[in-house]
Amino acid sequence: MLKEIIKRASLGFMIGVFIGETILIFESLLAGNGNFYPISAYLSAHTNTELNAVIIQYFLFGIIGITFAASTVIFELDNWSLLAQTVLHFVITSVVMYISGFLCGWFPHTTRSTILWFVIFIIIYVIMWISFTIYYRKKTESINESLKKQA
Repeated sequence: MLKEIIKRASLGFMIGVFIGETILIFESLLAGNGNFYPISAYLSAHTNTELNAVIIQYFLFGIIGITFAASTVIFELDNWSLLAQTVLHFVITSVVMYISGFLCGWFPHTTRSTILWFVIFIIIYVIMWISFTIYYRKKTESINESLKKQA
């Protein structure tokens, strides 16, 4: 299992950085003024240089990717219920996402914005969970049909 976690974490780091940087490009395009905005004003103000801020955000994107990729092994614990797996995965991913967003200044540091952030995260998490559940249910049905045909 440790070997699988390391494999997923390595790939997750790269995917996390790719997704994070892609989001920054889209956000900069949406600003519509031809400038690239690699970091938030908050992160820029709280680091010595813009380069330090970019490096911090880069690694936080990677850590987010590691978290989402490596934590999927939770769903392979056969002796755990799906509810327990989902709750643990949710707690791990939401905490890492929140801390990363807080450190990068992706949202204001207020109680209201924190609550709103978690509401949005929960909505996105539920949508993704339902989507993956439907996907794997259909995949399971397809495998079962193939097995029935072979029998």
